[in-house]
Amino acid sequence: MANASLNAIALTHLSTSYLNMLITDPRFLFGVTVFLIGFIINVYSDHLLRNLRKSGETGYKIPRGGLFRWVTSPNYFGEILEWCGWAIANTSLASIAFAIFTFANLAPRARAHHQWYLDNFPEYPKNRKFVIPFIF
Repeated sequence: MANASLNAIALTHLSTSYLNMLITDPRFLFGVTVFLIGFIINVYSDHLLRNLRKSGETGYKIPRGGLFRWVTSPNYFGEILEWCGWAIANTSLASIAFAIFTFANLAPRARAHHQWYLDNFPEYPKNRKFVIPFIF
């Protein structure tokens, strides 16, 4: 609620001339592009997770496909990208804080999921990172 409120205040208290300039600013266009890429990654990764089990199946499975090839939590990676794109597009202190807090919240969760898979599936791919491909 605090993040949404701060971002709403940052957006609604901008002057009209600033908003008109923002829409044509390359940072805005780049940020929107990063946001949309993150959104697509997030939605597609969630789709893969929801469809791991067939009807009536129980138990856990190793996710495969999409960015699961490189990371344990591509849905979190997508969400982090979304809010980094928002911060780039908006360039307000509130949006930058939102991106930082999103990473600070999701990266430890991704690491815990990664460790759980390593502990419970001996065949789990050892080369997968936990949230950011090729890095973490």
